[in-house]
Amino acid sequence: MEVKEQTYWGAVRSKLLRDKITMAAMVLGIFMITITVTAPWIAANVLGFDPLDTNLRQRNEPPTWAETAWPKFQAFSQTCQGGGCDWSLWPQMIADSAVGVRECLSAGLGGCHWMGTDNAGRDVFTRAIYGGRISLRIGAYVAGVQMTLGVILGLFSGYYAATWVDDIINGVIMTLGSIPLLFLLIILAGTFSIFRTPEGLALMLGIFGWMGLSRLLRGQIFSVREREYIHASRAVGASTWRVLFRHIMPNVSSIIIVIAVFDIAGAIIAEAGLSFLGVGIGPPLPSWGNMLQGSLGNFTNAPWLVLAPGIFIFLTTLAIFLIGDGLRDALDPWVKNHQ
Repeated sequence: MEVKEQTYWGAVRSKLLRDKITMAAMVLGIFMITITVTAPWIAANVLGFDPLDTNLRQRNEPPTWAETAWPKFQAFSQTCQGGGCDWSLWPQMIADSAVGVRECLSAGLGGCHWMGTDNAGRDVFTRAIYGGRISLRIGAYVAGVQMTLGVILGLFSGYYAATWVDDIINGVIMTLGSIPLLFLLIILAGTFSIFRTPEGLALMLGIFGWMGLSRLLRGQIFSVREREYIHASRAVGASTWRVLFRHIMPNVSSIIIVIAVFDIAGAIIAEAGLSFLGVGIGPPLPSWGNMLQGSLGNFTNAPWLVLAPGIFIFLTTLAIFLIGDGLRDALDPWVKNHQ
């Protein structure tokens, strides 16, 4: 009887396929990426709106399917402020919304604002899917910069631990770590317009966000470098670069992969926070962060301006964090799946 040998990556794949939550998160993540990547096609052929087109006659209008139900919901909210909610309004609101959804589904291009309009009369849903192109791009760029700096400096710091190389790298880490990051980011983004572009903002976030990965890798590599196969590689004349990237780095690749996934979600949230404060991606380019910034003061009379980018940020970061958590368990050989 032939016994099949299972490789490490085969075991990882098997764990991921059995993890239903992680697989569902991957489907959600692929869906979010797909609708943002194909945003121009969706906007032109499904929604019928351009993210930059304005119509001041349709400012802050509710979703088209909820135009009839929205006044009833406002009346319901007012009854709740008096101490007792009038729940009898809900059946009619649901019925009106159902009729509105059917009308939207049968409307032609440009006939339905699925998530309402903003204070310039632009379609919120179109801007939301376009905003994902910028937010996800920033997340990928930031993860790339942080991985490049963090991995290289972490490898050298761990390999040359307790030497002058390690001292210099740790000095840089301690210096950057002592700077109030939020205030520095606000000052740089507010002073230099280059940092308000997707590439500039990603570069800034990446340069000031690699220290944690570098420290983590240093601790892992400090123990890996003393193993027998590393001594054997050096004994046969392997160069430092070969030892680092051929023998040491594969042993910490699981940490790098997981942190890279989490960094994407962290960068999306950071961009949203900076744009919300007015020092991130500036209009007219849509991003989830500046869409939230544009909704300031409108949550009561136009809650869809907050809900639309908020839902996109929530779903995307939820998918990324669940994927990262699943990868962390799958890449750890000591974690066993229990059915």
